[in-house]
Amino acid sequence: MAGGVGEAVDGNRGTGDRDADQTLGSGTAATETGTDSGGTTAIDGEAVEEGVAVGKRPTRPSAALGALALAAGTLLVSGPGGSAVGLVLVGLAAMAVGDELRSRGRRAESMAALAAGAAVGLLGVAGGAVLADSFPATLRVLPGLLGVLLFGAGVAPLRGRGSRTLVKLGAGFVLIGVLISGVFDALPAGTLVAGATAAVVGWDLGENAVNVGEQLGRAASTWRTEGVHAAGAMLVGVAAILTAELVDGIGSSGLSLPALALLLVAVVLFSIALYE
Repeated sequence: MAGGVGEAVDGNRGTGDRDADQTLGSGTAATETGTDSGGTTAIDGEAVEEGVAVGKRPTRPSAALGALALAAGTLLVSGPGGSAVGLVLVGLAAMAVGDELRSRGRRAESMAALAAGAAVGLLGVAGGAVLADSFPATLRVLPGLLGVLLFGAGVAPLRGRGSRTLVKLGAGFVLIGVLISGVFDALPAGTLVAGATAAVVGWDLGENAVNVGEQLGRAASTWRTEGVHAAGAMLVGVAAILTAELVDGIGSSGLSLPALALLLVAVVLFSIALYE
């Protein structure tokens, strides 16, 4: 009888200990994790939104340099309509502000800035079509402007950690604009190579922004690493441009369709080498 009472007391004591441990664990979890009214959760001091760490978004230095590279490539080959790329860049700047606001948990302001930036960017694309003085000129400018805007959407994303797909599409559209310019206008080979190189460098920098953001996050100091990467990509690009200028000076000023095809192959090989 006494043994049965002792076992019951021990069982009750074990149950109480388990309840206390569960309560303590819940309190610890509540201390480590908190959710604000805007749907942003803080885990160990890091903002998390919909299961994605905001601090793991694409890093700003490489993203900004990549956007500028694509804008330069568009401006080189797009003719009069290319000046609208400035308005597209203003839209990207607004989108970057919205991305920063989101990292600080200010969801409403972030959505407003992202929407406004996208609207300004689309206005820039439409403005480029208006400024173009002919249908071929419109075909030349629209891919580049749209590519810069798509790139911005990839590195200052509305949702998630950034999009490599949008980065690739953005650079690809800029490259398409360069190739169309080579078909409709007898631009110097050096100019076309410069535009294509800018597209490839922009793509590489966008990929680097996404990769570094995923691996190290925005909180880490990555300026030196990204600066070295950007300098290396730009040096390779400058070497390609100088080589093209040298070849163009030796040969004729026109660019035939076979030469344009060769340029495309060279750009693809350069892209693979830069990626590796």
